[in-house]
Amino acid sequence: MQNRILIPVGALILTIVFTWLFYQEWSFFRWMDSLFLTGLSLLVVGFMMILIEGQFFSAFIRSTKHFFASISKKEQVIREVEEKKESAPGYRKHFPSSKIYLSTGVTFCVISLLISVIYVYFGR
Repeated sequence: MQNRILIPVGALILTIVFTWLFYQEWSFFRWMDSLFLTGLSLLVVGFMMILIEGQFFSAFIRSTKHFFASISKKEQVIREVEEKKESAPGYRKHFPSSKIYLSTGVTFCVISLLISVIYVYFGR
């Protein structure tokens, strides 16, 4: 429950800090740029968490280990002596919730896009 409030509020404060750090002065449109970039960053982090939780990269790791073990004569001899079979790595990573990052990122991007579209079509 606390992460549901902490992450969006922290990201919103981070957009204000980014605006002052990168642009040296605050304006609404520069803050919108910062809001959009923070939203994109949160989307990337959320999707990376989903990929890692879903073990997307485990097939690549397993095939690479199998390839190097098959071309290494030393590894083959060790397996024959110890009578080992190939075993899949038992690594699994769980993150608290990637939905918070995804929803915050989508919200930030949509808000900044809507305000930009409203300004371009109706603000002139």
